[in-house]
Amino acid sequence: MRHDSESGKPSASILAVCLLLTNLGSLFADPWADNVLNYVPGSGIQNDFVTGEPFSDASTALGEPTRFTSDPENFGGAVTPYQSAFRATEVVTIGQGGQLLVSFDEPVVDDPDNPFGIDLLIFGNSFLSFVDGSPVTEGGIVEVSRDGTSFVTVTGAEADGVYPTLGYSDLAEAFPMMAGSVTSDFLKPVDPAFDVTGKSMSEILVGYNGSGGGAGVDLSSAGLTQISFVRITNPAGTGMDPEIDALADVKSVPEPSSLPLVCLALGIWYSNRSLRVRPGSRSPE
Repeated sequence: MRHDSESGKPSASILAVCLLLTNLGSLFADPWADNVLNYVPGSGIQNDFVTGEPFSDASTALGEPTRFTSDPENFGGAVTPYQSAFRATEVVTIGQGGQLLVSFDEPVVDDPDNPFGIDLLIFGNSFLSFVDGSPVTEGGIVEVSRDGTSFVTVTGAEADGVYPTLGYSDLAEAFPMMAGSVTSDFLKPVDPAFDVTGKSMSEILVGYNGSGGGAGVDLSSAGLTQISFVRITNPAGTGMDPEIDALADVKSVPEPSSLPLVCLALGIWYSNRSLRVRPGSRSPE
């Protein structure tokens, strides 16, 4: 690697280039669902208790999940597993007989480097009961597709299920009125081995380990290597009304890859360049 001629330290330009290359993916990637292609509200849609607007704005399922719900004057605060997003500007309801179809501009890939093999996260407004800490979920059948035509049902997946959303990783209160200072990672799934039932907020923070929650989907369970379309349906007669806040492509934890090799090549190139004879300098003896 090139060293500064006076200090003997690695060139700052090399380090800057390597840092830039390492972060290019995260700089330009959009991990959230991008488009609503179809929304059938179904029956039984409720209204926002403040504005009276129905929970039927499907665009709320696009973009990042909600970290801070409502406002302190209307029972709002930082989102925790005990205090989920609950306003019509934050979640959309899929009523009885309804469905929601969204797409990603960048495909969601079945990546072996994804934590716990989970490739897709779905955020709803499931929560933990304040009485006994048991999860209160609202169902929602998850179907995925590569081409938007042929869909495969993900067995065992519940769209508005565990794990309830956690907006901040430094709030040990169940119903905080203020935002935290450490944001959780909405692209990192919770370890499926963690049982959230009956846990205190302190225990949840440990179990989530920096994750922002979400219901995890492993694409390999659907026999697909990548998908661009997700459909959530709620058949009539389920007795449930799933609410959807967001969908996210999980961030992988890569093994050593080509980027370090590029950095190494750059380092060797600069090292050789630094050994060239500079004009007016003596040749090495």
